[in-house]
Amino acid sequence: MKLLCAEYAPEGEITLSVVGDNALLRNNNDFYFPAFTEEVSCVPQLVLRACKLGKGFSERFASRYYNEIGVGIRFYADTLERRLKERGLPFGLASSFDESAAQSEMAEYDGRRVTYRMAVNGTVVWEEASDDLPESMNRFVAMAGAYYMIKIGDFFYCGSPFRYRGLKIGDRLQMWLEDRCLLDFCVK
Repeated sequence: MKLLCAEYAPEGEITLSVVGDNALLRNNNDFYFPAFTEEVSCVPQLVLRACKLGKGFSERFASRYYNEIGVGIRFYADTLERRLKERGLPFGLASSFDESAAQSEMAEYDGRRVTYRMAVNGTVVWEEASDDLPESMNRFVAMAGAYYMIKIGDFFYCGSPFRYRGLKIGDRLQMWLEDRCLLDFCVK
């Protein structure tokens, strides 16, 4: 199983990163602030689960390759990311470390428009609908399928250009899909 993650550049361009399942943080377990960074940020995301094996399919058929949806939060070790970029090195390590991708339980998905939001310490800091993503879910899934064999159980982290900076120990993170709170945990 792999996590296929959308990454947005400030200019709006999108790319794809592949992260191993070691990055999953499940069951609303707390996120532990890594010792190798002084700053951590996070990106709220819609998460889709692949239900079909395939590669090289068009956007028109992409919805056939997933049937479940949930929410997730990807964490970024900002200090490490900055150091790696300054040295001209790849910086994927800053977002693919153990338990760097929180994920909710998944639910059946019928393709309809959904809203999701994230709160930090009880204050909603971000809210969006699935059709507001700069890159449609189907386009992103098709893009992932152009480069990688999609396998049953893979996860698509659809990304967002929004990045919440300045997380600190003691913060409480929550995420809702529609009106259902699916993620609720603390930074330790």
